[in-house]
Amino acid sequence: MTYVPWFLPDDLPPLVQFQPASEDARLACRLLDGMQRDPRLRHERICIEVQNRVVILDGVVTCADVRTEAHARAWSVPGVHDVNNRLRPLER
Repeated sequence: MTYVPWFLPDDLPPLVQFQPASEDARLACRLLDGMQRDPRLRHERICIEVQNRVVILDGVVTCADVRTEAHARAWSVPGVHDVNNRLRPLER
């Protein structure tokens, strides 16, 4: 089990690792960061999964434009090889 305190001291020991361990995790974090900064995407419930540099987007979004924007955002992340967009626009 790994324990990380909720506060972090100024002089962190060298064993503390803040970077995701795998390339897939790094891609997912970059995409998540970009979506959180985008005012059109930040409040959407989008599940991001990355397997072998393929981004899988899943969930229900408010409209088709948001689905398209999320797809384009995923492709804009350097290192992404493909995007599987399973997002579904909310039916009204």
